Amino acid sequence: MTMTLSRNNIGINLPAATATPTPTPSAKPNNPIPTNPSKECGNCGSHSGYFLHQVRLLGILRRLCTSCVLRLHPGSFCPACFEFYNGSPPQHPNRIACSNCSSLAHSHCAGGTFLSSYLCPPCNCKDSSFSFFPLKDNKIDKTLALPLLCAAKIAASSMEKAAIAARAEAVKKAHDAVLARKRATEALEHLLYVTIQQEKARYKENENAKVEDMDVNNGDGDGDGDGDIDVDLVRHIEDSLVKDEPID
Repeated sequence: MTMTLSRNNIGINLPAATATPTPTPSAKPNNPIPTNPSKECGNCGSHSGYFLHQVRLLGILRRLCTSCVLRLHPGSFCPACFEFYNGSPPQHPNRIACSNCSSLAHSHCAGGTFLSSYLCPPCNCKDSSFSFFPLKDNKIDKTLALPLLCAAKIAASSMEKAAIAARAEAVKKAHDAVLARKRATEALEHLLYVTIQQEKARYKENENAKVEDMDVNNGDGDGDGDGDIDVDLVRHIEDSLVKDEPID
């Protein structure tokens, strides 16, 4: 990278991209090597290996070129002087809005344009290939440095908001995890209580069954109920039979 200085201009020459050697026919692979996606803009698909900004857009992290960062954030900067508003755009009457999009420019930057007829540079350009950052010959002068710096500020602000949102989401998930653990503990305690009560009921039922069996075996029944046996009566009958038996 080289820098050139002049009286009214500062220029930066970026190193030219290293050309990929053309493989010989014998060494040509069967499948072409895919293009490195990290050097492509996530919006327009252009190759911008030197300047790709990490931006959180609509909750999605994307890598965008300088021009797409500016075009996707029209209300965040002045399209004439490239001043980043940082959430505080100029108030009326110090601003003028584009009649075709949400872009906001300084009134003094728009000149004497009427409010109803002002168009920002992208909307005013008839060519759909308009770019805020028309890099040519890998050289950056002051004209290109302004939009580059503005896009970098927008990207930094976007990532700062993304970090805040991620931190809030992490706190929320931690809180949800604590609540889930508390509910799981309460469920286990309730299960343990129900299990103990069932075991107590089963033990009491078994004890009652044992007592009933002992009453039947010991002849505690009164003989009036169904299935009760009067053991004394049986013994009395047996004794009577023995006494009445004739002796040879």
